[in-house]
Amino acid sequence: MSSIPPALRSAPRPQPQQQRSTETVGRILDAASALLDEVGFDRLTTNLICQRAGLTPPALYRHFAHKYAVMEELGRRLMEAQNAALYGFLATQAQLFLPVPALAAMLRGQLELTRGQPGARWIMRSLHSTPALVHVRLESHQSVVDHLAARHRAMAGMAAPDVVARRYRIAVDAGYAIVELLLDQPMLDEEAVLLDTARMIAGLLEGPDKNR
Repeated sequence: MSSIPPALRSAPRPQPQQQRSTETVGRILDAASALLDEVGFDRLTTNLICQRAGLTPPALYRHFAHKYAVMEELGRRLMEAQNAALYGFLATQAQLFLPVPALAAMLRGQLELTRGQPGARWIMRSLHSTPALVHVRLESHQSVVDHLAARHRAMAGMAAPDVVARRYRIAVDAGYAIVELLLDQPMLDEEAVLLDTARMIAGLLEGPDKNR
């Protein structure tokens, strides 16, 4: 059962068809991303976005009903980029269970991609803490689990799909949480944290019953 208030949860936003609309959406999202780094999520408003983007409020509201809809689109785009990078990395790997160095490299790629996205730290926070946005993260993570399970099935078969899916879900959420942790706590030893996380994930996926 979803806990998202119906008034805030946005219907899937149709992609703009005209070049001008596409450019307007891009300006809105670019402005919102930059403002997140400057003022944070709580102080972000549609008026601030309009001022930064050089748009009138009606121009913004033609595409987004409120700031949560803007954040939802930012969240979707960030997670789609993260997922595409993950799938691209996995496509280069011949092994089902990646060794620790490869897992650490995969996590490093996720961290660097996310760090390069303006406003990413606030976007990720909002996908955890804002009821109207949580579904973006949950749906994205489920799509990754489905992808990993399909890869597992194709490479090794699957006698216990529920166990495999559960472990991949833990691994996906752990990797996401570590990226968020390193963005929030830059004083931590990144390489050590990534290696520790890679060892943890490898231990989970390569347990004594890994072929279930």
